Amino acid sequence: MIVGESSALASAPPPLAERLRVLSEFGGDAAAALLAIHQYLSRDLADCALALLLVRDAPAGQCRLAGLIAADGVEAIPAIDPFGERMRLPAFDDALARRLVDQHGPQVLELDSGERDLPLAQALLRPASLLALPMYVRGAVWHWLVVASTARDRLVGIHLDHLLREATIAYGFISRSLTIRRLTAESQRQNHAIEGLADVQRLLLPDDPKIRGLEYAIYWQPAETAAGDYYDIMSLTHIAEDFVDAGSDVWALMLADVSGHGAAAAMEAVQFDAILRTYRGDEPPGGPAGAITYANRHFFSRRQRRHFLTVFALGYRPDRRELTYVCAGHPPALHRTRDGVRLLGTDREAGIPLGILREHRWDNATATFEQGDSLVVYTDGIVEARDAQGRMFGQERLIALIAQGDDDPAARVARVRDALREHQGGASGTDDQTLIVLRQAS
Repeated sequence: MIVGESSALASAPPPLAERLRVLSEFGGDAAAALLAIHQYLSRDLADCALALLLVRDAPAGQCRLAGLIAADGVEAIPAIDPFGERMRLPAFDDALARRLVDQHGPQVLELDSGERDLPLAQALLRPASLLALPMYVRGAVWHWLVVASTARDRLVGIHLDHLLREATIAYGFISRSLTIRRLTAESQRQNHAIEGLADVQRLLLPDDPKIRGLEYAIYWQPAETAAGDYYDIMSLTHIAEDFVDAGSDVWALMLADVSGHGAAAAMEAVQFDAILRTYRGDEPPGGPAGAITYANRHFFSRRQRRHFLTVFALGYRPDRRELTYVCAGHPPALHRTRDGVRLLGTDREAGIPLGILREHRWDNATATFEQGDSLVVYTDGIVEARDAQGRMFGQERLIALIAQGDDDPAARVARVRDALREHQGGASGTDDQTLIVLRQAS
């Protein structure tokens, strides 16, 4: 039978502020969650057991026992997995379960001798009376808090609305702490995985290779732990055909920027590196354009990709003083000579990014690159960095900084880096940032 509610409380609660203070000390340990709620409600429900029944995602009339605190405050079943995410909780679908969880509001039930022998009642330590309180999350009942007493009339006279409010306050405090702890643990797990990916990515970056005749400096700053910016620089003297060695190496540079940033972009950058390492130099038209044409074709998978890459790739023959380059949707490079700074990779030289058209082919462009000339390649995270007012760093400012003085690549990188950090208010921007300055010294 269902017993009607009364306006009288079993006992006056202590001051609410103190009870909330004690409740707020809960540290998010799932095993102690139900115990904390039991302690919070104990002034109103002394000598009663408290059970947590999980009904989220359960079929109608069924529930799972997620925890049980006996009347003496001892954890009979610790609530170590209150949401049933890591283990299969004991399930019940008997008549008592249906009577409890098929309702929509709080209720007090008295059990007859037959009901006390049902599986759920036995799990609840064979109570004589029960009080069931629905706990709502986002408009749906996720749990029922069930107060159990071996005294048949113990729960008579309980003010249901008051107790529902008190139980909901406690449940809300505890659920929030559990959620925060669970999200923190998940965030730490994901960060650990991303850090592992970032470590792999850093291993793929060149380890300051020594290239005769070339001076260079690199600034690489991810926006997050892992980055979508990728670069490689290497000597190609050992494979250059008809090369006349006068003390300087043939060299090549590849700078790519995956759309977006973070772990997904980093994975694409790692795959791009893996594809490039299979290239044998036989893709028409050869040179940098052949390399990215090859990479683009193999970058496509059986499903549509969510990312594309912009690339600036180049190679240099010191015996010819010739720079061969290709721009695939990337910001133009800055070529500084004694006459000033010009842009490489604009207008007809500005091709589309990789990952757009599978069979697209890029063409090489050439420029004379003399002794003492400098070249600056960068990703859009540099020029699109914004200050507190939303103003971009801008290509004009970058050109002005590169045009200053006649110092070495490391000094130029430091000058741009310092101005960039002052502009955006810190070391990291909202996008990955890479800046490479090269100078042909001999």
